[in-house]
Amino acid sequence: MQVIPDGNGYILSVSNDFQTLLTFAEAYFHIGYSVIPLLGDLDPSRPKVPAMPWASFQKQRATLTEHQHWFAQAGFAGLGIVTGRVSQLVALDFDSEAVFNTFKYQYPDLLETHTVRSAGRQLPHLYFRLPPHLHLASQKGQGIDLLSEGRYVVAPPTTINGQTYKVSRGGMPKTLTERDIRRLHTFLNAHKASASPISTPTVPPTPVNTPVKQPTDSRSTDHDLHALYHHLAAVRGRNEALFHTSLFARDQRLTLQQTENVLVTLHSQQKTGSTHARENIQQREREALKTIRSAFSRPARVAEPQVARQHGYLSNSIREALMQKKMTYVIRTYEGLLASGMYPGQRFTTDEALKRLKGLVGRDSILKALKAGQGAIQFFAVPPPVSPRNTTNVVAYSHTEKRSKKCFLIVSKNQEKIMRGRPKTTYKLPNNQKLCQILGLKATGSDLIERADLSSARKTRMALHRELIKRRPGYYPKRWLASRLGVSRRTIFTYNHLLPIHSRAMFLETEIRWKTIERLPLDEPLQGAFLQTLRGKKYPALRQIASRLLANGEQVWLKQQTVNFYWYGDVEPSSLEWIKSSEQQIHKQKVMETFLSQQSTNTPNVGQPIMTNTAHLLPVPQVHQEQNSRSFQSDYKKPLKNDGNETLALRLYEALNQMQGVEFKKLSRATARRLVATYDETLLWNTLDRIKKKSREGNVRNPVGFFLILIRSLERKGISVFRDQIPAQV
Repeated sequence: MQVIPDGNGYILSVSNDFQTLLTFAEAYFHIGYSVIPLLGDLDPSRPKVPAMPWASFQKQRATLTEHQHWFAQAGFAGLGIVTGRVSQLVALDFDSEAVFNTFKYQYPDLLETHTVRSAGRQLPHLYFRLPPHLHLASQKGQGIDLLSEGRYVVAPPTTINGQTYKVSRGGMPKTLTERDIRRLHTFLNAHKASASPISTPTVPPTPVNTPVKQPTDSRSTDHDLHALYHHLAAVRGRNEALFHTSLFARDQRLTLQQTENVLVTLHSQQKTGSTHARENIQQREREALKTIRSAFSRPARVAEPQVARQHGYLSNSIREALMQKKMTYVIRTYEGLLASGMYPGQRFTTDEALKRLKGLVGRDSILKALKAGQGAIQFFAVPPPVSPRNTTNVVAYSHTEKRSKKCFLIVSKNQEKIMRGRPKTTYKLPNNQKLCQILGLKATGSDLIERADLSSARKTRMALHRELIKRRPGYYPKRWLASRLGVSRRTIFTYNHLLPIHSRAMFLETEIRWKTIERLPLDEPLQGAFLQTLRGKKYPALRQIASRLLANGEQVWLKQQTVNFYWYGDVEPSSLEWIKSSEQQIHKQKVMETFLSQQSTNTPNVGQPIMTNTAHLLPVPQVHQEQNSRSFQSDYKKPLKNDGNETLALRLYEALNQMQGVEFKKLSRATARRLVATYDETLLWNTLDRIKKKSREGNVRNPVGFFLILIRSLERKGISVFRDQIPAQV
């Protein structure tokens, strides 16, 4: 669960998977609410309709076992709370923003209660607790509904057409008093629904064998466009808000004229930032018309039909466990048999399985899957038959014998003809509960995969990877994605390229100061990290580079790459979804900053920064004042400010290039100046003497490269320290 600020409060945002629905249902049960399942996105034409008869749940609450069956096994995609006595709950459902504004103005104290924002119009549902000694009947008004006895309210985290019911104000519902009930009656009486008869148009008879289309009105109202525009303007800016709201109106089958009538005036009156160029009303209207017509220049996007999840498909937890055990052939065999029309508990033979899966799963994979299992228990094994009664006493109570006065005459059947060949082995298609019991797992939701996805193990893994990212885009470590499918990280990279699944690299930013510079390494740059200045220039994550930048007065940040953000499809997630998924990253950054602040308290801040933690571990050589007077500079293509250091750099430049072979790259003067400014003079000449000695022995082919490696190695061993980090010695 993640809490995200939206400007008016905090919205509780969750992913609408079956486990989340089950968790919320159990939470509502412990609060005292009666929960019923709704169809949700399983049936987009009737998302708010109960998935089963619910009259009995108006008097008594469902059990936790029934919740488990509804959401974990049957896979219902919506959740409702029965209002009235059984839950001691009533709810005000606003369908008009104007009516809600009037209610808010008249009764501001009644807004201090548990509030849910609806998925469609983004209008509130106000929850109130109804004491047992009070009564409040359900009523329907213009733009407002009072839900009490015989009604129910759609509750979080139900998602309908990609929009989720969210909690905008937490806490327990406000307990109604008699005065509150009188005020609610007064407001509802003032907004009673019109009782005027509505003329019903005559409908011509429908021809035979013609499918009847249900009259659905999916067009958005002006309030929807207003709400969407204001929300996107606060997140993305006014121009992006206008374009995406126009796309939304186009996809909802609104005409161009209707969209222009709503958005042109709204966009022209929207406030701009202080840095935006000033525009008059006519310019803004022309800009709005151009943007809206650009959005309507392409055909509307058709929403993909959502298919209900079939009961019996393997849970995702089972799939992951089998893939990690390199048993993808079991998934393909099981899902293929289900797709062919079989059901859990049905018995079949090997020949029948081969016939049903012909052309989809190979023979060897099927035979291997039928014998697979966990330990000594096979997945498709038939339970052993019940052992017969003791054969020594079977005559005493058998009903197949004919009695005589002297003995028992046992009736025997004629011997049947012996069938040639091996007897056929019978298997049983297990259900999720049995597989979870064998593997020691918990049942979870199940992502739908097509029959074509089972044609190979690779396609099956790719399909499950695709469905995960499609259902829940967000931050994922590549190592976790790979271990989930039982493949390598390189394979995950290939899957992302083929599907395609898009990703964006994310970074943690930490400002580097003199007190926190010790976290940077001395020898090798940090992997997956770099230094960046205020101007956007990037450098390797090394301590000496950061110290030079800080000495020049630059502001430096360490940017460390974290897990990537993944999504599926051509449309990049909105900024709100980025915020939803970044809470964990922000938490990690706060922990890191807290750690650095604790570390910085142990470092003294004396005039010029001195790295005491490093200096007290390494021997400090005796150097002269003029040798330590080197100053930092960012451009080493220019001569050093100190003439002595410049002379030393030229000597080093000439000495190394004289030994360098023709086939290797020469040492540049800029690199020579950087070496002189970084390392101690004693260390430089000691390293150069070693290079000359080994060159005379014929053991060095590339003196410049060997010099750079050797001086870093000697500096790590403590032979010298950075000249710029130690005080002047006399």
